[in-house]
Amino acid sequence: MEYSKQNLSDADFFELYCQSADVIYNGICKEVVFIKDSDFIFRYVSNAYKDGLNPNGSIAKDLIHGANSAKQKMDTSLVNLVDAQDELIKTSLKAQNYLYVDIYKHIGLIRKRPIINPSTNGFVGILGVVRPFMLPNVLDIIYKINSIDLEVMEDPIGEQLKYELTPRQHIVLFFYVNKYSYSEIASILTTLGHKISAGRVNDHLENLKYIFAVKTKNHLIEKAIKLKYHLFVPRELLRVGSYALDDTMIISEL
Repeated sequence: MEYSKQNLSDADFFELYCQSADVIYNGICKEVVFIKDSDFIFRYVSNAYKDGLNPNGSIAKDLIHGANSAKQKMDTSLVNLVDAQDELIKTSLKAQNYLYVDIYKHIGLIRKRPIINPSTNGFVGILGVVRPFMLPNVLDIIYKINSIDLEVMEDPIGEQLKYELTPRQHIVLFFYVNKYSYSEIASILTTLGHKISAGRVNDHLENLKYIFAVKTKNHLIEKAIKLKYHLFVPRELLRVGSYALDDTMIISEL
């Protein structure tokens, strides 16, 4: 279909937008992208999006075959949550960021923004771009910025530990690497339904020192970071869903 450059109807503009997206996002740099219409129905998904879908996930592969198939596959509560988030974008006409947790290996960072027809100023849909969520460790970042190398181990990155971590050890290590104290970890885990004492947390840390073959807890943190354990979030701490993300790091001048 041919279009004039001006005065496109909302329907024509949206169709042209989807056609253009197919050219832009399926090129050399493949992007994980989806487009919904004004009723929040999937109307376009990029090839990279299709390739990464797990048929057992909350959004199944057959979303590309029909208007409502995706919503039929999703849990009702999750559908309502995502629809409410999309409605906010529609009414505010502002972009929003969301963390999306599902059965996948990575947490998705979804940037959603409204699609506006410039001819009518009408809302016609939502463009969503999905990327892996990055959770860099603050200590790791500061060391890199200041050109400090972690020299606590002679083995190369990627070394396999002699013993496999238990789920509870993994959770304790995750919070300890992020600089929470024994009592703070115990309080956090108790709040999350994993009742544990500060003394028991310390026992886990002593065992972790042995597993990581280090003598001090500071070296435990450094070796865990060097082995990239700060990038592994225990699944027990997560719940499938879509969560608004509005925290932006600010550089303090103090």
